[in-house]
Amino acid sequence: MASVLSTNCSWCEQPLIGYQQTKICECPCCWYNNGTECISKCNICPGCGMPLATDDNSRLCGYQHKLCSKCPSGNCNLCKFVQLRSMAHSNFESLPADWHPILNACFMLEQKFEELQRMSSDHWGQPSAGVTTDGNVNSAAPQTNAATDPCVICMEDRNSTSVLLPICQHTFHRACIEQWFQLSGKQTCPTCGYLYGISKGPQPALGEMRVNYLPTPLPGFTNEQYGIGEAPTIEITYTIPSGIQGPLNPHPGQPFTGTNRKAYLPNTQEGKYVLELLRRAFNDQHVFTIGKSVTTGADNVVIWNDIHHKTNILGGPEGFGYPDPTYLLRVRQELAEKGYK
Repeated sequence: MASVLSTNCSWCEQPLIGYQQTKICECPCCWYNNGTECISKCNICPGCGMPLATDDNSRLCGYQHKLCSKCPSGNCNLCKFVQLRSMAHSNFESLPADWHPILNACFMLEQKFEELQRMSSDHWGQPSAGVTTDGNVNSAAPQTNAATDPCVICMEDRNSTSVLLPICQHTFHRACIEQWFQLSGKQTCPTCGYLYGISKGPQPALGEMRVNYLPTPLPGFTNEQYGIGEAPTIEITYTIPSGIQGPLNPHPGQPFTGTNRKAYLPNTQEGKYVLELLRRAFNDQHVFTIGKSVTTGADNVVIWNDIHHKTNILGGPEGFGYPDPTYLLRVRQELAEKGYK
């Protein structure tokens, strides 16, 4: 999903409204991104759309959106919108009817965002600045009014190359913040931790993640209640072809050896949730990296990128298999450290 600050929507590739290069992007994916910025600036609840009172006992949903005290955390329309990633390139009319209210709510936020952008453009004479999905800061970023304060990344004085993050309003040297985004894999503000998006990781761009289902339950999950007609075990097949290393890999320009890996999850509610987190991490190129294999000693090969997988059905923790009662919790923690939760 595109960053709230990107120049182009990753769903439809159209320029976003913030840059006024074309008419407002009609792609629903932009409504999530722009809506996220809108609720922050307007201080409104993404569940009911009402303004948040200063004395309201607000709560945070899973994506750190602030809801009013009357809306449960599961009522966040922006969070529900994340499910629509599977409907990329679909028109509004072709989406399931029960998703239309979610889209309508996000569209209302988009309209508010468009109004804010027009007001901002009229006031400043230029659109808001941003951060692109590859972790680069947009050149239109305004400079801080307190240029004498040091950049908290390098602790040197800020200068004409400083850029302002538009939501949290913290300022850094362009080179410092771009390197921060790239090395961390997450577009988070170093000062306050605000999450702007997920940067692309070191996993080779060409690859495939396929999902199949097996009829035999995994050890430790034989007594689970599975859905009617659902197989009890999820089998993931990753395929990464051999190729040339990129700029985020140890030896850019040199060849690397690809891999084929299988992994297994229980087809329970939590297992399905982990599967979706893994799918997002794979799409953002964070599941694999290139390095030296601990198993074979071979260098310049595709290896796991600190997200542990169960590559065997049997064998327990020592054999990278099941039973392992704490595995799903551990892998969710590993995914959360990369920004997926």
